Amino acid sequence: MTPKERVMAVLSHKEADRVPLDIGAAQSCGVSMRLYPKLLEYFGLQENVICCHKISQLALTSETFMKKLECDVRAPYPVLGKVPSEEWEDPESFFIRDIWGTVLRMPKKGGHYYDMVSAPLAGNLDSEENIYAFPPVPDINTETAVQARKYQEAGYPVVIREQFGNGFLQNGPKVYGYEDWMMMLALNDRRADGFMENLLEGKMRYWDKAAAVFGNTIDIACELDDLGTQNGPFIDPQMLRKKIKPYYKKLFDYIRKTTKAKIYMHSCGSVVKFIPDLIEAGVDILNPVQIGAAGMDPVYLKKEYGKDIVFWGGGIDTQKILPNGKPSEIRDHVKRNIEIFSKDGGFVFAAVHNIQSDVPVENFIAMWEAFLEFRNY
Repeated sequence: MTPKERVMAVLSHKEADRVPLDIGAAQSCGVSMRLYPKLLEYFGLQENVICCHKISQLALTSETFMKKLECDVRAPYPVLGKVPSEEWEDPESFFIRDIWGTVLRMPKKGGHYYDMVSAPLAGNLDSEENIYAFPPVPDINTETAVQARKYQEAGYPVVIREQFGNGFLQNGPKVYGYEDWMMMLALNDRRADGFMENLLEGKMRYWDKAAAVFGNTIDIACELDDLGTQNGPFIDPQMLRKKIKPYYKKLFDYIRKTTKAKIYMHSCGSVVKFIPDLIEAGVDILNPVQIGAAGMDPVYLKKEYGKDIVFWGGGIDTQKILPNGKPSEIRDHVKRNIEIFSKDGGFVFAAVHNIQSDVPVENFIAMWEAFLEFRNY
């Protein structure tokens, strides 16, 4: 089977010739800028290391690297045209102000990625004025359409991993701060609804632009919204159903109609209580499948939802096992997860979120070699 035939088979909940692999293509399946050069050295590859996501400090994984690993997915890059941002530094940290006006910081000592430190309208909850001006929807880099067609012709499924903004729950904090945004949702503040309406319109315009540039080369469209913490849902499920889910439904229906693509939803943490709602809203694929979070047991997930949603991730825990486990533990962990998730298709092997800089090279190789050993049905 070609990689595309393999991936599309498991997305249809059918077993392919083997389990597909994604390292470096779809949303949150990347490799840290600090780890990637070490992997290149291990494989004897010489190339310039390019950052493809500055905030998360991710490397652009090359075609040579992905072929070496036998990865089955490709993502054109950069999809977004030039997106303006402001950058500066002080003696201790690097800073970015993005198009939403959010300021993010990465410490120079011990920093691995950027974290949000301020939002432009935080602290203005008592003001009735809706003074926020939405940023323009970025244009699409037309040159990447050629790249996407080449991937398609080579037999790979094409995933568009970049999108406009964050999700309907998690983009609000970028503007209003977490405390004020959650209060706005709880109080049914009209500004929250207006913000999400504007975000929906912006996302629709973005996917219009993507469809115009990429045409029928888009197989998988990535969206995101972190709904879970380590120990449970980020918000009450009833709030999600009342306030957030309707926007998912409208957006996912629009993307599917506009691009014909499968809908890939990235959501970290314990999201098990939301999976039925995501399925009803039109999600085809769940990522990163954070199996170390509360209630996210692989056996339960596969039994309850394996016929209705594809698990793209969950191949190995990246919080404890991948950075700290022994190669034998990693091998057993990968074996178990593949055996559970791969039955009857519906599984693409990927780590739980981006592979971070604290992962030893030998542990990465142990994961990869275990995948090669157990990937056949």
